[in-house]
Amino acid sequence: MSFESLIKNTGAYRIVAGEKKRDALSHAYLIVCADGERLKDYLKVFAKLIMCENGDDDFCGECRACTLIDRERYTDCSFYPAEGNKILVADVDDLVSQTYIKPLENKRRLFCLCGVENMNAAAQNKLLKTLEEPPQNVVILMGATQSFSLLPTIVSRVKRIEIPPFGEKALFEGLKEECPDGERLKNAIEVGGGKIGATIKAYGGDSAQEVGKLAEKVLYEMTSSKSILYYASKIDKDNISLFITALYRKTGEMLIECEKNGTGEINGFKTGALIAIEDMLCEKQRLLNFNANVQMTIDGMLFGILEEKYKWQKL
Repeated sequence: MSFESLIKNTGAYRIVAGEKKRDALSHAYLIVCADGERLKDYLKVFAKLIMCENGDDDFCGECRACTLIDRERYTDCSFYPAEGNKILVADVDDLVSQTYIKPLENKRRLFCLCGVENMNAAAQNKLLKTLEEPPQNVVILMGATQSFSLLPTIVSRVKRIEIPPFGEKALFEGLKEECPDGERLKNAIEVGGGKIGATIKAYGGDSAQEVGKLAEKVLYEMTSSKSILYYASKIDKDNISLFITALYRKTGEMLIECEKNGTGEINGFKTGALIAIEDMLCEKQRLLNFNANVQMTIDGMLFGILEEKYKWQKL
């Protein structure tokens, strides 16, 4: 199994594959996937599926369309943003103008927008008219880590398909060839949060084990507000999502231990505190998707852990 095989085993892929086979592709798809590290790679898999010259419900990976899409060089498939990581009004203007040009090699034209959750309202509104009145033989493929920041009018005019996090077994089988050190891969999967990109990133460095150890230290050794500055300085800002995932996993393990020991408490954390911390960590992860300040997120998260710990001790 491979990265592409993992995607092909998702319900999202099967939906689009079935619609291609029936010649009933939607004019626009919104692929929602939390894996921001590899979001464009996800879109390339779907782009090859839609544009492949040889497959009715799959892609061959060998035809001109498939090989050039991988390199972002296929004439009838355009990727946005053109530069950077944020889709601008200029990108949408270019997309709209290109939709009126007939396909040169394929029977359809495909436009792939990566990270549409970061589009501002002006760019979204410019795209809206094309979504409302799509030109013939045009498909727009939009990728996002979440859809909260998209205008309701945008979401209502696309087919929304979600790719949930992958299970540990699926990730291990899918990545074991690319990541041959089995033990290291297992550690990476633990902090990867079910995301292919995060897992590979953790595997590639020392982050998997180190992030897990740091998360455990925060929960077991951080006892006062004075220590917040110390632990905040230890957290890698570039790996903040991995750290939050590791914290969430450790918190879940502590909840299980609370149930086992029958006391409803472990290391000074009561069950209610751990549940509240899990909710807080989910909210911090969501805010990061909205480009929240990373340092403020770290400080607020560490303070929130201590606050919940001692608040529940008083109850």
